Amino acid sequence: MLSTRTRSVLRVTALSVAAFALHTETADAAKRAVYASAQRDAVMEQCIAKAQAETPFYIPGQSGYRRADLYKNCMVQAGMRP
Repeated sequence: MLSTRTRSVLRVTALSVAAFALHTETADAAKRAVYASAQRDAVMEQCIAKAQAETPFYIPGQSGYRRADLYKNCMVQAGMRP
C-alpha cells in the first residue's frame, strides 16, 4: 500500500500536469479565436464592398433589401454566418 506522502506527491503531480494541459489548450483556443475573428472581418469587408458595388445607388425600400441579400449570399458562400 502506498504511503500518505507518496499519494500526496502523486496527487500534486497529477494536478500540475492537468493544469499545464488545460493552460496549453486554452492558449491554443484563444489563438484560433483571434485568427477566426480576423478572417471573418476580412470576409465581411469583402462582402460589404461587393454588395455596395453591385447596388451603388441607394433607393429606400428597394436597394437596401438587395444589398442585404447580396451580403448574406456572399457570407454563406464563404462558409460563414451572415
